[in-house]
Amino acid sequence: MELQQLYAHATRCHTTLAPVLHAHPELLHREFVTTSRFNTIAKLLVHCNGAEEGWYARLIDKPWPPSYADRAPNDLESLLTDAETLRTQTLAFLAASSPESLAQVFTVALGRPTSLTAQEILFHIINHEQWHRAQIYTALQSFGIEPPNLDYVLLKI
Repeated sequence: MELQQLYAHATRCHTTLAPVLHAHPELLHREFVTTSRFNTIAKLLVHCNGAEEGWYARLIDKPWPPSYADRAPNDLESLLTDAETLRTQTLAFLAASSPESLAQVFTVALGRPTSLTAQEILFHIINHEQWHRAQIYTALQSFGIEPPNLDYVLLKI
């Protein structure tokens, strides 16, 4: 599957899930049971935004930016707007990429030096988001809210 397809699906997921989050603003900061420190929907959204911002900076050969969590907005609309702005940057990078630029290797320190191609970083951004979107989905269910089905085949139709 092409990265563009994965990002298009993620966009459909954002579009489909946002109305549910808007309909239940009281849940944004409500804690749910998890082994992670990201124990609210807001914290998960902040974490995803910060991760995409940081990985995008690496792709354009800039240092990891100051902590997004330290400057993140507290309201849903602003978090979603930031996510859209960040995604627009990532998609512009992807659209302008050639097979050669996607093969560029970056060395990052993740506890130990790790080498990733630009394509792997772009895949990581989308895969990481999907992981945390599933946590949001599960949190909503734990709050008694039935989130929309985000299966690829159903959103593609």
